[in-house]
Amino acid sequence: MSGFRSDNRLDDVPMRPLTCDTCAAGVLVRKSSREQTSLQWNAAAREACHELGNSPIPGPALAGCSRLARAIDEAVICGRLPVVQAQPA
Repeated sequence: MSGFRSDNRLDDVPMRPLTCDTCAAGVLVRKSSREQTSLQWNAAAREACHELGNSPIPGPALAGCSRLARAIDEAVICGRLPVVQAQPA
């Protein structure tokens, strides 16, 4: 036995593709709760994102993008992106 445990959280609710309405950067996203969002950026998305390109902090994981955050919020509101553990308002 190797001690490696498979992460099966993505089995029930996998990451979903989402495109930013502003720059068309395409990322993979998963909402585990209202507060927690997982993103996977690729090189093309990092290059397309205007906000990341102007950030003083390198890397999308540190800098984030407010425009993409709005696109994620809108996808949740419209039901295109499920929240795994929706918290009461």
